[in-house]
Amino acid sequence: MKKLKTVPIIILATLALSVLIYFLPTNGIASKIPFLNQFYTNTTLEVVTIKGKARVSINGKEYGETPVTINELSPGDYTVELERISDSESFYKKQTLNVKLTKNTTSRVEIEIGPAGILHGAILYYSPQNNLGKNEGTLSVLSEVEGSKIYLDGEYLKKTPVISEKLTTKEYELEVSAEGYETVKIPILIEQGNLLNVKTYLFPIPITFETVDNG
Repeated sequence: MKKLKTVPIIILATLALSVLIYFLPTNGIASKIPFLNQFYTNTTLEVVTIKGKARVSINGKEYGETPVTINELSPGDYTVELERISDSESFYKKQTLNVKLTKNTTSRVEIEIGPAGILHGAILYYSPQNNLGKNEGTLSVLSEVEGSKIYLDGEYLKKTPVISEKLTTKEYELEVSAEGYETVKIPILIEQGNLLNVKTYLFPIPITFETVDNG
């Protein structure tokens, strides 16, 4: 008799868990629980352009104009195409950027599109990282300008490339600078068990010439 009573309890518990998984929002607490998060695809991609708007296409599908946030994406490789909206659109080249999305993370493309294909800003995305301790994540930073200086919360870290630097899980302000180029400053979040990949682009500082009045 005890076995017969146990069966309905197991069935009810299974149904209750199924309902819970189905109705809880994907960005809720359940997505952080190790057992339950396997049922979620709380994967987000944010696309932002600085100083102007751009048309956004992701894996060939159009998503309108920036800023764009796409939720509940499947993990994997994505191709982001940006076309700056301007009266002189021929002045700006269409940009193609690659992002790899990891389950239950938020990736971000934050870019300013300049003339002649020049970019300024950053692409941020996460990758799973093994063999990390409690409250540990890692950071990798690449720059289009070789040997750019990296600062975290105003303190010098090292020059690029930075590969899998272990850090405490929290928010930081990342600064990437190089002589003759405009500095990139962005907030970043180091997550438990993940590697944060950051690829940065720096605008060259325009050269100015002083005019001499001989009159």
